[in-house]
Amino acid sequence: MAPLSFLTIAAASLLSYCNAAAIEPRQSSSQYTYVNLAVNTGTSVHRASGVLYGVPDVQGQIPSSFYTGMGFNYLSAGGAQDPAATGWIYGGYTTRFLEIVSNYETARSYGAQFILKMSDIWGADGTQATTAEWPGDNGSYTEFDRFLAQLVSDLKANSMTAGLKILIWNEPDLGTVFWYPGFTRYLAMWNHAVTYLRFVPASLPSMTFIVPEIAQLTRTNLPGVPIAGPAFANPPSTSNSWWTGWLSNIKSSGTAPDVYDWHLEGDVRITNSADDLQTTQPILVSMLESYGLVVGEFIIDEYGTSGEQVPSGAAWWISRLERFNMYGLRGNWASGAQLHDFLAGLLGKTNVNSATGTGYFANGEYNVYHYYATTMTGYRVQTTGSTDRLMDCYAVVGSNTVRILVGGRLTTGTYELVIDSISSLGLATSGTITVHTYQFAYAGVYTASPMTDLGTVAHTYTGNTLSFPIYQTSTTTTWAFEFPF
Repeated sequence: MAPLSFLTIAAASLLSYCNAAAIEPRQSSSQYTYVNLAVNTGTSVHRASGVLYGVPDVQGQIPSSFYTGMGFNYLSAGGAQDPAATGWIYGGYTTRFLEIVSNYETARSYGAQFILKMSDIWGADGTQATTAEWPGDNGSYTEFDRFLAQLVSDLKANSMTAGLKILIWNEPDLGTVFWYPGFTRYLAMWNHAVTYLRFVPASLPSMTFIVPEIAQLTRTNLPGVPIAGPAFANPPSTSNSWWTGWLSNIKSSGTAPDVYDWHLEGDVRITNSADDLQTTQPILVSMLESYGLVVGEFIIDEYGTSGEQVPSGAAWWISRLERFNMYGLRGNWASGAQLHDFLAGLLGKTNVNSATGTGYFANGEYNVYHYYATTMTGYRVQTTGSTDRLMDCYAVVGSNTVRILVGGRLTTGTYELVIDSISSLGLATSGTITVHTYQFAYAGVYTASPMTDLGTVAHTYTGNTLSFPIYQTSTTTTWAFEFPF
C-alpha cells in the first residue's frame, strides 16, 4: 500500500473544518473499491445525466450552460401537479399537453431523449381524488380510447415521435397514490394501452374491431416509438406479486414493453440490498429469462432518495449506472411549481419560490455532474464497488490523464481506492505518480458550493498497483482524483 496521502488528510481536514465536526480516528481500511486500467468498458456517454421533471415550462428559463454542463441527455415528464393544468380527467389536457411540448422541445434541442409519463397527462399525478375516472371503469374503455386517440394525434401533429418513449403508467404499485383500481385492472389497462398504441389504426375507435392477425402487422398509431414500463416503485423481485404477475401477463398477452424501467428510490440501509442495481439488474435478467421474454434495454427513470441527492450519493449512483450500462434519471422530490424547475435539485436561484424567476446557480451536487460530463471523457475502465455496497468509483482514461470519481452512499469510515494495471498506460510497474485531488462539498440544495482544488501529492507504488485511503468523514462530500501518464 502506498504511503498515507497528505493531500487526502488535507481534504478530510478541510471537510471537518467546514462541517464543524471532529475528524474520525485513522483506522486501516477493511473495505476497498477497485479500478482495473487494463479493461476498457466502452466510451463514456454519461448515462446518469437524466432528470425527472426539473425543466421549466418556459423554454430558455434555465441558461443552456447548465444543461450542457451536466450532460443532460434524458428527461421524463407529463405535466404533473400544475393546478392550472389538471389533466384529461379534469378538463385540463390541452394546457398540460402544451407543457409537454415545451419540455420535449427543450430536451430535443440538447439531443436528449424524452419519456412521456402518460398517466400524468391523464391526470393521475398524486393529486387526483380516489373517485376520479380510471381506465376501464364500469368495464368501459371508451373515455380512455378518446384520450389515447387525442394524445397520438397531438404527438404526431407536433412532430414529437423522434427521441420519444411512452411510459404507460407511473408507479401503479405504490398503494393508491397513482393507481386506485387494483392489480387486475392495471393488467387490463396495460394490455389495452399497449395494444392500442402499437397496433390499432388511429381512424378506428377501439382495438376490438381489429382482427388480431392483421393487428400484429401494423404499427400505425405510433410507429417506432418505444413503450416503457412497468415503472414500478418497487424493484424487481421473485417474491413481488406485481412483478411476477405483470411478467406472466405480458408474456401471455404479447404486450411486453420495448424498454424495461423501474425506480430505485427506497431504503438505502446496508441491510437492504433491494435498491441497488448490483442486486436488481441481475434479478430482472433472470426473471425475464425464466418467463421466456427478451432481455432488452433497461432504464432507471427515477433514481436516488432525497437524502442521496448530495455529491457523494451522486457519485455512487453514477458509478452504479455506468457499470451496468444503464441510463438513469435523477428522482425529483419537489412538488408543484418547483417540480418543474432546478434540474431536479441541482440548481438554486435568487428567488426559489418564483416559478418564472431566473438568476440560477449551481449547488455542490451539480458540480459532480459537471465534472462527470465535461471532464471525464475518453474510455471507461472496469471498476468494482466495496463489498459493503456503500463505496464505489467511476473511472475513465483520456488521451493522457486518468480520472476517478469516488462516491459513498451516505456513509462514513475509511475506504481504500486500489488502482490496478498501471503498466497498461505505458508506465512502469513501480515508481511515483502525482495525483491531483478535487473536493465536492455540499451546503444545501439552494446554496452554491464550488468544487475545491486541493492540489497534488506524489504517491509511490509497487506491484503494478497504486492505492491510497479515502477518509469519508462526511456523508455528503466526495472527491475526484486525476493523474497523468
